[in-house]
Amino acid sequence: MALVPLGTVTLKSGERVEAAVVRAPDSEWAPKLERFLGHKGQIWQWQNSELLRHDVGIEARFHILHRAGAPLAHILTAELNGVGLFGHVYTDPADRGQGASSALQALLIDDFRRRGGRALYLHTDHGSQAYRLYQKAGFVDLEAGSGDMRLLNMDAGAFDRAALDAKDAAIAPLDWRHWPTASVLFAGDQPGIVRAAALGLVGRSLTEEHFLPLIQAERARAADAAPAAVALQAPDGAFLGFASRLPHPHWPGIDMLDCYCHPAWWRRAGDLIAALRIDPKRRLIAHADARCSDQGRAFASAGLKRVATVPGLAASGAAMRNRADVDIFLHAGT
Repeated sequence: MALVPLGTVTLKSGERVEAAVVRAPDSEWAPKLERFLGHKGQIWQWQNSELLRHDVGIEARFHILHRAGAPLAHILTAELNGVGLFGHVYTDPADRGQGASSALQALLIDDFRRRGGRALYLHTDHGSQAYRLYQKAGFVDLEAGSGDMRLLNMDAGAFDRAALDAKDAAIAPLDWRHWPTASVLFAGDQPGIVRAAALGLVGRSLTEEHFLPLIQAERARAADAAPAAVALQAPDGAFLGFASRLPHPHWPGIDMLDCYCHPAWWRRAGDLIAALRIDPKRRLIAHADARCSDQGRAFASAGLKRVATVPGLAASGAAMRNRADVDIFLHAGT
């Protein structure tokens, strides 16, 4: 795709540079941006290359400031139907302190609002300089002190009620289409803080980084193999439920089963777990917030037996003050 101009930015030095959007996939810009963002960790480099080189079914927009085609600042948004992730904020060290990132961010947000975008999610260190910059731009805390933030371009209540408006939803192996919107569910203010124990998702959390290895594994999975992670998604992109079966990190021969749904969609939890096609011979362990009866019923309906309740085992929030008893479920295998 062609480079989409966003305007001209004047840096603090007085130099004028061009702002633009690389709408991925883009084979011409892929190597340039891969080099520019090459400091990122391996999973992030894979993510950038996938979006830059393949049509993965989401809107990936690599916002840049550049000098005659040489990038000096960058921000990524990855969206599905106007909801998505904001990240990979980076300025070349030689150009820092010139207001490049803040200028690019302002253009990005103006463009997002103009396009009718609905919500962007990000994570940063709470109270940091970046946090204050995002706060000034209109991002608000999802939970006090967490560093998880979102920018809304519509009424918050209407946005949060969108999952209730969904009339139907489909289950599919976890893929790129789920990546931009999954954080809406997992960072939402709804019952159950044990959301995906195997991934460390306890409490309101963004899934941006946690889901990438799962998506990578699913895209490499043999067609006849059972999926390790599945998602429930409405036609408009609303992410309504998730289930996964992953090897226990410490106990060989045992898999961890996770399942979490929007309160209005727990009725599909059994379908999610069934879609994992779990071998009945496998030993399973699952963890449920004791206050979230729907979650416990989902595991029990899948054939797991509640064997213990551990008081106060799960904790969430910036100060870890939101504690929950955790029900432990087991399936001994056959």
